[in-house]
Amino acid sequence: MMRQALAAVRRNTRIQRPRGLPAFGEQTRAGDATTSTRSGLCDERGTWKHLRTYFPSSSSRSFASGSTKTPLFGSMLVERIPVVVPDAPDWEREYQEWSQARRDKFKVKLPDSVVEPKGLEENLPDFEAAPRETEADRLGDRSTIYRKLQEFLFLVVKDKSDKWGFAKLKHEDGETMRQTAERSLKEFAGDSIECWVVGNAPQGHYEESDGTTFYYRGSYIEGDLKLENNYVDHAWVTKEELGEYFDEKHHELLKKML
Repeated sequence: MMRQALAAVRRNTRIQRPRGLPAFGEQTRAGDATTSTRSGLCDERGTWKHLRTYFPSSSSRSFASGSTKTPLFGSMLVERIPVVVPDAPDWEREYQEWSQARRDKFKVKLPDSVVEPKGLEENLPDFEAAPRETEADRLGDRSTIYRKLQEFLFLVVKDKSDKWGFAKLKHEDGETMRQTAERSLKEFAGDSIECWVVGNAPQGHYEESDGTTFYYRGSYIEGDLKLENNYVDHAWVTKEELGEYFDEKHHELLKKML
């Protein structure tokens, strides 16, 4: 009885083949490409499915064919994540002090014979924490990733025309925008550094007179940067320091995006 009831539900809820579309196993020709209904448009019972993902929208087809008039660019924003835990803000330190004082108020003191380390302190190795401020911080050297250890750093480069910014390349037919951004990274760094790209969607886009740039975010993993092609200098800068390399409008977008 249960099997019969489930079979009746499947028959009543089966998606009917849309009018004008071929039946299971038939083929339809659109332009020069032949598409078979066996390729995933319908299942073994002829039930139609995934119609929205199977047929691209007109906007996506026009983008893929490169019919858009506005030039599109891809750019990779290389970031170095913080190396040390940032200092706690004033309100957090104030709360920690209040919380510790409250715990001390109700603390019960145990005998020293119970809580003493029993010789462990003598066996502990000498340890001195590394400074949170580096030599590059003191010298103002922006060419190294070993600065501003508590903050995110972003890589900007300078070309032979003395223009600072993020490297970008024009999008080409047949590639995704992420692939364009990855090409822009290879353009100035080659294989000297390795990055992990954060997702397939861009972090944001910025419109300029020469076209629209889509920014992707890549986290630095390892490698010593060696500039190639038309790039002659680089700097690792914080989000606020980016304002020295971009105009105010562009910098405001980057601060919201990063």
